[in-house]
Amino acid sequence: MREFIKVYFPIVAMVLAGFAIAWHFVDPAPPDSFVFASGEPGSAKSEFAERYRALLAKEGVSLDVRQTKGALDSMQRMGGEEPSVDAAFIQGGVGSEEGFPGLATVASVFYEPVWLVLRADLAVAKLSDISGLRVGVGPEGSGTQILVRQMLRANGLDAMRDIVPSILGTDAAFAALRDGQIDAAFSVSANPPPGLADMLADGRFRLFSFRRHEAYRLQFPFLSSVVLPAGGLDLARDLPREETILLAPATQLVVREDLHPALVGLLVRAAQQVHKTRQLFSPAGTFPTTRYNDFDLHEDSVRLLERGPNFLTRILPFWAAVLAERMMVLLIPLLTLLIPLARIAPPAYRWQVRGKIFNKYKELRRIERDLRASPSAEAKARLHAELAALQQAAEALRVPVSYADTLYNLRLHIRFVREIIAPQ
Repeated sequence: MREFIKVYFPIVAMVLAGFAIAWHFVDPAPPDSFVFASGEPGSAKSEFAERYRALLAKEGVSLDVRQTKGALDSMQRMGGEEPSVDAAFIQGGVGSEEGFPGLATVASVFYEPVWLVLRADLAVAKLSDISGLRVGVGPEGSGTQILVRQMLRANGLDAMRDIVPSILGTDAAFAALRDGQIDAAFSVSANPPPGLADMLADGRFRLFSFRRHEAYRLQFPFLSSVVLPAGGLDLARDLPREETILLAPATQLVVREDLHPALVGLLVRAAQQVHKTRQLFSPAGTFPTTRYNDFDLHEDSVRLLERGPNFLTRILPFWAAVLAERMMVLLIPLLTLLIPLARIAPPAYRWQVRGKIFNKYKELRRIERDLRASPSAEAKARLHAELAALQQAAEALRVPVSYADTLYNLRLHIRFVREIIAPQ
């Protein structure tokens, strides 16, 4: 047993040390909750975030959905030294305008068209024609306000100087428009703003069509153009009464770069389930996509979107798959260490056991050599005593049964020397 411990204990210690070192470099287990900024209450972003929450709950992960004033507010909460948000829906173009480091795009997930509603009696053919008008430009911190500034700037207008801006949310802005307090109102939303069809049916308002949409797309790569056909809002009332071209940034699913990769994988799977179906302005399969990115793509996005989850993730629950993947990462260095050690251990063990016997043979050969040299009576007596002690030591040896033949040979050879070479 002593030889077994002497050989295998160091091997076990080395394997455990290798395991500890490998564990140090393996990604920690993902947290069981994280924070998601959904945007304004009642928006499509908020609705989608709730669907994400339900899907992630099935995997044992809690999604803390927090509503914000808009895209800029969400990004500010994600950035900084003490971020309070891990992931968010961010309107396309906002990130390129503001430039927040430490964020990554997972995928673009849906269009959010620009809805510009204005008084029907205004002669507004181009966006530059709203100069001097009272315009609802979206609430503070919203992506709507940032996009309006960008588009007006491209038309040679300053949003704070060349128009009379009203910092209002969609509902408040449309109410002010109906009451004659403002002349036009911008809204950026995946769904038609509430009450839009009734406003168009009123006859006092119209929906602006971006006839120069190709020019906008050339200048702003994050924009797409989508078509709202005549009757697209209300077939019965034929609203709108003519085809309308809208500009649409694509909303992105954005995460902090240090968000655990396993959670990023969960978000990709949720995005594929929620956004892959047909939407108002996109056929099935359009989203999620890796196009229209304000930030660098997350390093796992392309692989996950193109190839899907790995085999373990497909067949195991989330936490079991994460644990299995971490164990596989650990097994690689451990096997690299364990295989050569396992090959070395049996010979080392044999050497330890046989070495005890062979050491006795060394003593026996020395005693025999000295006895054959015709020593003096005093030396012969000493050698006889050493031979007797050697026999006792051989009889006290304990070795595995598989080595018993070698031990018994030793005892026979000691007896041979005592009886033949050195008779009393």
